[in-house]
Amino acid sequence: MKQKAVLQIVACLVSLALFSCRSTKITRATFPSDTTARSTDSLSKEKELALAKTILDKIKANRIQYRSFSAELKMDYEDDKGKKMNNLGVNIRMQYDSVIWVRVAGPLNVEGARILITKDSIKIVNKLEGTVTLRSAAEGQELLKLKMDFATLQDLIIGNAVFLSDSISNIVTTQSVISFASSQPGLTSLFNIFADDYILQQCKITEPDAGRTGELTYGDYKVVDGRKIAFQRKIYVEDKNVVKVALDFKKMVFDQQESFPFPISPRYTRQ
Repeated sequence: MKQKAVLQIVACLVSLALFSCRSTKITRATFPSDTTARSTDSLSKEKELALAKTILDKIKANRIQYRSFSAELKMDYEDDKGKKMNNLGVNIRMQYDSVIWVRVAGPLNVEGARILITKDSIKIVNKLEGTVTLRSAAEGQELLKLKMDFATLQDLIIGNAVFLSDSISNIVTTQSVISFASSQPGLTSLFNIFADDYILQQCKITEPDAGRTGELTYGDYKVVDGRKIAFQRKIYVEDKNVVKVALDFKKMVFDQQESFPFPISPRYTRQ
């Protein structure tokens, strides 16, 4: 497992590639997703503001709360250079507002990489190449080309809405989906949510200055300990390269005691 590939996997995992529809294919998002769309342009300003508040309140009510989280999943990865890595085994553990731990393994559960992220640092051990990368949080963001804080990373992994401001616009409704936009400095976010329960279906984040777009589709929602959470996630990232990732969660556990082992061999080369 080459260091560049490890960094790409880390970037996809810790951010869920930035930014599944109840389909299992890796597909691009559309906003809105069908032809029965109805814009809010005909609504009065007062009714449009009321609708926006209802949407935001419903999304916030769906926010996944937890003290700790662990998951087992399978990951498929491919890019536009022809690189493919299928059926990678991934374990994720998180302690809320404290630590994110990731283990990536290949065939026969042979461990390839281990990642430990805190508010202050990021550590990556590549066991196949015998290297270790130690960076501060700021250096880690630059290394992975990710401009987000620790809390945002947690929300991306757990499946909460991110880059969502309290002001939304361009609301379009259909029988099955509600679409809207949310803008912040340097970012434009588009969301699709299911009209019946207001859970996330698709999200598209664009950084115009960086020329980067990320699309994430959520699917196969299941209830785990009273929390409705997506077990399938399909990712498309377009930067200098194009990356596609499929995540298939097999198991999720909330609020149990977790450990975060991170041994570093003295023989490893530090980078």
